[in-house]
Order: sequence, then C-alpha cells, then structure tokens
Amino acid sequence: MRPDLELDQALSAAISGIPKIAELIALISAEDQPRALAAAEKSYLETARSLGCEEADAHEWVSEIMVRLRVLIANTSV
Repeated sequence: MRPDLELDQALSAAISGIPKIAELIALISAEDQPRALAAAEKSYLETARSLGCEEADAHEWVSEIMVRLRVLIANTSV
C-alpha cells in the first residue's frame, strides 16, 4: 500500500473517533475540560507526527481537529 494512502487511512480513523471523544469530554466537569482538551490535542499531534506528517501539516491538521472537537463538545453540552 502507498505510504500516503496509509497516512490518509490512519488520519481518517482518528477523525472518525472525534464524536466519541467529544461525548466523553462533555461529561467531564467544565473546570477539567481544558485539561482534557489539551491532552486530546497532544495525542492528536503525537499521532500525526508518528505517522510521518511534516510538523506544519501536523499542526494544521490538529488545529482543524480541535475546532471540530470543541464544536461537538459545545453542542453535546447543551
């Protein structure tokens, strides 16, 4: 399999788990959510790096993921 296809599949798998992560973080107290979000962000960044993403690409991808995650949490918490 081509490395870029493997990367796309791995990143897609990480993206598919976002709704579940949002649900779990939404269950955490509001005061602990920032720490949970920071942990999620760190984990996504480590995943992107371990898959061979360039640093700038990894940060851009994680930034987009975190926006999506925050929106889902806000919608779940309502």
